Formats: sequence, structure tokens, C-alpha cells
Amino acid sequence: MKKQLIIISALLFSLSGFSQGIEFEHGTWKEVLQKAQQSNKPIFIDVYTSWCGPCKKMSKDIFPLTEVGKVYNANFICYQIDAEKGDGIEIAKKYEVKAYPTYLFLKNDGTLFSKLVGSMEVEKFIAISKTALTDMNDPKSIAMWEKEYVEKKNDPAFLLDYMNKRSKLGKSNNQLFDEYLKSIPEERRTSDTIVELYKKEERYLNVNSLAYTNLQKNQDKFVSKIYGLVYVYLADGVMNSLHEAAKLKDSLLLATTIQAYDLLSPYMKSLKSKNELYMEYYKQVGDSEKYLKYATDFCNNQLMKISKDSIDKKDLIFAKMIEKQINSGALAKLDSTQLAQLKEQTSHTERDRISLNLNNIAWDIFEKVSNKNVLKDALRWSGRSLELSPNKAPWLDTYANLLYKLGQKKEAIAKEEVALHYANTEEHKWFEKTLAKMKSGENTWEN
Repeated sequence: MKKQLIIISALLFSLSGFSQGIEFEHGTWKEVLQKAQQSNKPIFIDVYTSWCGPCKKMSKDIFPLTEVGKVYNANFICYQIDAEKGDGIEIAKKYEVKAYPTYLFLKNDGTLFSKLVGSMEVEKFIAISKTALTDMNDPKSIAMWEKEYVEKKNDPAFLLDYMNKRSKLGKSNNQLFDEYLKSIPEERRTSDTIVELYKKEERYLNVNSLAYTNLQKNQDKFVSKIYGLVYVYLADGVMNSLHEAAKLKDSLLLATTIQAYDLLSPYMKSLKSKNELYMEYYKQVGDSEKYLKYATDFCNNQLMKISKDSIDKKDLIFAKMIEKQINSGALAKLDSTQLAQLKEQTSHTERDRISLNLNNIAWDIFEKVSNKNVLKDALRWSGRSLELSPNKAPWLDTYANLLYKLGQKKEAIAKEEVALHYANTEEHKWFEKTLAKMKSGENTWEN
């Protein structure tokens, strides 16, 4: 019996060493660094946020896999952290995390040697860990590359290698991309090498760059290689430039961005109107008067005038496009459950877009405006958002708060109670506080 117990104990002990997935540390960042130094292992960090869909997909579908755990647990001290809480705020700032999920690969002293973004399939996720380990052992540091760049900035081969190194560290190559394009003949500016650079750098494109001008000028040639992504990349360049203009409060860059927007394909312009660009700019720079001007025009003269038949027609067209993609085999990697979810979600894309816009603008007005006439306009917009998306808890909450700010306390409380009924766990907590404030007569638009 004793021997059996010993055998069973030994078996359990041996099994305990085999994880069913990545074993993430649960201590503080300081403790993780200490453990990495003690074990002489590099660190892998998954930087996520609570609202990030791709982050949740990785945590649910990829991190728990045995084959993933086997690679990551053997080679790294693994850590997961929310970029908006605790140590995560400082980590996200230090390593310039701009999108989620971001994967940081660090030496045990905290030095970054590789950085990647986005959800991915298991094969690629395992592959990036192996590439990262190779990068860690690269004797040529980024400082050495920077020194060499001074002498070789006109060498196309060097520039390509240098951009590749910087990409692995999550750095923008805007300037280098332009320098590379200048260093090669014009006929080579639509080559497969350039296509790959656009795929890597599209999130950094700026309308004032040669890279953007080259893509815009040669749209037809690039369409044959990357199809509709050409138009997506151009639209991304417009939005990147808009955010940069707002950050710098640069009205000239705003004007150039609007000019680039005017040259986008009709389909891309249908996804975001010019009014929305102005709204986003003036919201970011804090000009409430101009934001309100464009928001009012956008809602009253565009969103509120779109008929239900028109919305349904656009949704049907988009649903047919998705069905065509499914039938062609382009989405073969998705299982039947995922395909069903995709069909359901894309069956009301246009309806959701309009409803979301109306709700978000109505909420902005609620938070920032006291004028009764403007609040009444926002109430109409909020009401229309609920016609399109009934029983959506945050939408009901917006409508209730507008009623309350307009002095319709009884109606506001009734509507907030409906919002509570449809709320998820996180929303329920906030809506309960709002309801309590309404009942006690406190302002709900002040923290």
C-alpha cells in the first residue's frame, strides 16, 4: 500500500510539471523581474485591456493550448497585465503600447528585444516566440544599427534590414519607408517588397508621406496584389493623420487630411463621413462649439434622414458579400459556430453603425451641454438609436440621462430601471449608481 502511494505521488508530481497552457505569473511586475533574473529567463508579457475582443480570443483559444504552454513555459517567464490598471499603466507607457493585445519579449533586465501586436493562429503565435528568441541573441543591438544608419541611409538593402529590425521592436518606419522609396527606381515602387512594407507599416501611414502618395498614385497596380486592402490602408493613413493633426492642433495638417479623404473610394467614404472627421478633430482639441456644429449637421441632415429601407438594403448587400466569401472558401479557417456568429453580426452592420453614432453623439451632448434645445435634439437622436437597437442597455442609459438633465425625473428613473434590466454585470454596477443619484436628486453628469 505504501509503495502504491509513493508511485501515485510520483505520478502526480510528474504530471504537475505539464501545463495545459501558458502559466502566467500573478505577482507584481517587480516580482516578475526578480524571478526572471533568478531563473535567467527572458520575459513574455501579454498586454491586454478588459474591453479588447482579440485579447479575449487569445486568452480563451490560444493561451490554454498544451502546445503553446510547452513552448512559452519552457523559454519564458510569462506575465499578463491590463494596460489600464496598476503596473500595466507604466508598462504600456514605457514600452509604447498603442494597440491590444501587444506581446512584449524582454530580457530579464527589462530590455525590449521584440514586440508584436494582434491576435493570431496557434502556429504563428508559437513561431513568433522562436523568432523572438533568435532576436534576443542577436549580437547587433539597435544602437549599433542606428550608428550604421548614419553612413548607409542611401543603401536600399541596409534600409530594408534596418526597418525589419525596428519593426520587431514595434517602432514606426515612416521616415525610413520614404527614404527607401527615394533610393529605388520608380518602376520598383510597386514591387512585392513594397507590398510587404505596406502590410507592416500601414498603421503608421501619414498623408504627407511619400509612402502614402505612392500608394494613392498606384492604386490600380496595388489592387492586383492586395485587393481591397489598398483602400483600407489609404483610409488608415487619413485617420492616422487626423489624430496627428488633433494631437498637434495643426489646422494645416487637418486641411491636407481632408483633401486626402476627398480622394478615397466612395465605399470608404460611406463608412465615415467628412462631418465625422471634423467632429473627431474638434473633440480631441477640445473645441466644443465646432464639435457641436458638425455633430448637429451630421445627425440632423444625415443619420436622422436615412430610411429604414435604405439601412436594410445596405445590410442585405453586406450580408451577401459575407456569404459569397464563405462560399468561396476564403473563411475556411472558421468553424461552424464562428461562421454563424459572423453571419449574425454582419447581418445588421449598417444598422449598428448608425445606431452607435447616434448614441455616442447624444452621450457627448449629455456630458458637455446644458442648453435645453440642444439636449432635446440629443434626446431625439438617442430615441432614434433605440428604434434601431432596442433594449441595448447603454443606449437606454443615455436616453435616461438626457431625460433627467431635461428635468423629466420620473421618466428618467423608469428608463434607467429598464437599462438595469438589460445590463450586463459591469454595466449593472454603474447604472445602479446612476439610478441612486436620480432618486436622490444629484447630478448624473458630474463625477
